[in-house]
Amino acid sequence: MYFEAVFNPSEAMDYNNDAKNLAGKRIAIQSGWVIKEGRFKGQECYYVPNSNIGWIPYCDLDELKPVPFVKWREIHKSIGYGA
Repeated sequence: MYFEAVFNPSEAMDYNNDAKNLAGKRIAIQSGWVIKEGRFKGQECYYVPNSNIGWIPYCDLDELKPVPFVKWREIHKSIGYGA
C-alpha cells in the first residue's frame, strides 16, 4: 500500500543526513513491518523505497494517510527518489 506523511524525526532515532534533509516535508512511503525489539517494539515502521534512509517508526510520521499510486509517485519524485 502507498502512503504519504509529514516526516517529523525524533531524537530517539539516529537518522542519516538524507533523512534529516526531509524533516518537515511530505514524503512518499510504503508500509514495512512491526518492529520486534528495542525502543519502538510493537510499532509499525515505514520506508522510502529506493533510498538509504532506512526504516521510520510510526511515531516519526504526522498526517499519515493512504494515497493512490499516481499521487504517491509524484511525491516520491519531488523528494528526489522517483524515476
